[in-house]
Amino acid sequence: MVLHNTKSTAQDVSNKLHIASETERKINGAREEYRPVATRGSILYFLITDMTVVSCMYQTSLRQFLILFDMSMNKSEHSNNPKIRIGSIIRFLTLTVWRNTCRGFYERHKFLFTLLLAMKVDLQCAHISHDEFMKFIKVSGTYML
Repeated sequence: MVLHNTKSTAQDVSNKLHIASETERKINGAREEYRPVATRGSILYFLITDMTVVSCMYQTSLRQFLILFDMSMNKSEHSNNPKIRIGSIIRFLTLTVWRNTCRGFYERHKFLFTLLLAMKVDLQCAHISHDEFMKFIKVSGTYML
């Protein structure tokens, strides 16, 4: 009787481990699918924090940024197709962060922020190389400030 209960319990545990493993695989797949959203978020956040080099008035907190990030996840267009959903979140996040951030900038720095944002996105998408980005920054950086 004890041996039978032990075998039954071992079989139950084995089944649950298999289900947990399968669930973990699905979660990891979904997480990897949404990685572009996290990448865009990191580009935006670190660009905003880099703007403190331009003016110390442009300091922001991670908490403030995460509020915008969460809002973008909730308010962007929903879709059953993950690619469409991810694109929607990225567009909404980028526009929301850009609008919110530019509200706090001096007029002369809004263009700089917009240009740097476009270039950072192009850099991440491999439309420009890191060397091209750095050459542009070095050549034009003194004219924009």
